[in-house]
Amino acid sequence: MIAVDVDEEEKEQALLAHSEKMAIAFGLISLPPNLPIHIMKNLRVCEDCHSAIKLISKLWNREIIVRDRSRFHHFQDGACSCNDFW
Repeated sequence: MIAVDVDEEEKEQALLAHSEKMAIAFGLISLPPNLPIHIMKNLRVCEDCHSAIKLISKLWNREIIVRDRSRFHHFQDGACSCNDFW
């Protein structure tokens, strides 16, 4: 979640640094293409990251599994197992 009283450039910078995006980037460059990327975190996935992971799973043709505070999210072919309800 990003504060409302922050300018757009600061919001963009803050969203780029979310841990799951960095973990996915690391997984894309370090894991073989046929392996899914597994991520575990102790907070909920934010809406921006959820949308980004769906897009990444489609563009890179990768299965991405994220365990957040409340559930597993299985991203594949641009869709999530939670059907965008979490």
